[in-house]
Order: sequence, then C-alpha cells, then structure tokens
Amino acid sequence: MKMFRECPETINKTTSYHCRLLGAVRDGQEEEVCSICPSLHGRMEKEKLIYKAFRFADCAHQGQYRKGTDIPYLIHLVRTWGYVNQMTENRMEQAAALLHDVLEDTKVTEQELRREFGDGITSLVVGESEYKREEKPAGETWQIRKQETIGRLKGRLDNENDLAAMRIAFADKLANLYSMMFEYLRVGERLWSKFNQKNKDMHAWYYGEMGLIFSQYFHEKEPALLGEYWKYYQEVFDAYEI
Repeated sequence: MKMFRECPETINKTTSYHCRLLGAVRDGQEEEVCSICPSLHGRMEKEKLIYKAFRFADCAHQGQYRKGTDIPYLIHLVRTWGYVNQMTENRMEQAAALLHDVLEDTKVTEQELRREFGDGITSLVVGESEYKREEKPAGETWQIRKQETIGRLKGRLDNENDLAAMRIAFADKLANLYSMMFEYLRVGERLWSKFNQKNKDMHAWYYGEMGLIFSQYFHEKEPALLGEYWKYYQEVFDAYEI
C-alpha cells in the first residue's frame, strides 16, 4: 500500500504524471480520480475484502480502456466505487462496485466470482450485468439491452430490499455520465462517434429515463448525488423532455 502514498501532491494540467492507482501515465488534462484515491486507499488498508476486490478487478480488466480512449478502464470502477462510498460504508456493496463489470466485460465467470467472493457480492454483480448477445453486433442490440436495464430497475422501485443493487446501478450510471460530460466539454459532438450507438438522442433518452428512475428511488436518500446527476446530464444533453 505504500506505493499509493507516492503520488504527486498536485496535478499540473500542463504535464504528465504517473498514476500509481491506475498503473498508467496520465495527461494532466485527462479525467482523474485523485479526489477519490485517499478514501479508497484508506478503505483498502482497513478492509481486506475491498483490497481483494480492487486487485481482482484490476487483473480482470487488465489492458482494457474506456471506449475510444487510452484511459484505463479501472478509472470507471474507481469512480463508481467513489459514489457508492458516498452512499454507504457497507463493504460488500463497495466490493461489488469495484467488481460490477467483471462478468459483463471480462472472461471472469459467475462460478469464479462466486468462489472468490461468495453469493452476496456475486448476486449484486449479476444484477448489474447486461446480457450482451455477443453473437450480434453491439450497435444492433444497444437499444434492446438498455430497455432491459430500464425495465429491471423499474422493477426495483417499490422494493427497499433492492437498495444495495440500486446504489450500485446509480453509482455506475453517474460515473458514466460524469466521464461523458468531462469528454464532451473537450471534444463536443465528436464524442458520439466512438460509441456503438452513435445517435446522441438515444443516449439522451437512456440517461434521461435512468435519471427519472433514480430520482424516484433516491429523492429522499441521495438528493445531492441526484443534483450532480442532472447537472452532468444538462451539460451534455440539456433538459430531458418526458
């Protein structure tokens, strides 16, 4: 853990630096997770489960990058963890946040995950994973997969027992929206060309519908994070018309 304390004290936006958490050289103008690092380090030092989940996810996603960029995919998992950490100190939920894409985007199997982390964490990860339909082009199945996700989350609206799963889903989409906003402010409308779904209006529909679900579920529990969600949404898409 000592290596994580060797990060630069400040990030100079005009130069590069080595991010030890992500294991990569970063451009000072790129999205970073420096504000999240201290909290994650602290939790990993105290909780072996979270440290194990971080290392497992790091290994599973090795060589993967955010779509159309050279940003290590791990940055999304760290930001997702950061939002879950704001909502709960539950170590199983925090571990699941770090692992939430290993079934969907890596070769890790459900059996392997269950063997390493048990039924509770595995169930949370399964609940956050899309059915990819890998036999078909991703762009062709994009809307079907997103409609399935919307339907799954709508089914949780009246169930307080699904709070853990909803927190991870909210954190995941909030992390995505933050990254989208960050890049959109840099490259503008060119952003959409890197996605499987290249129609901006479809992304506006998806994140708008998800935002309505989260607003209904978390309006009392997480008003500050909901404000953050809609702030980023407006930066990218303007207002969402129901």
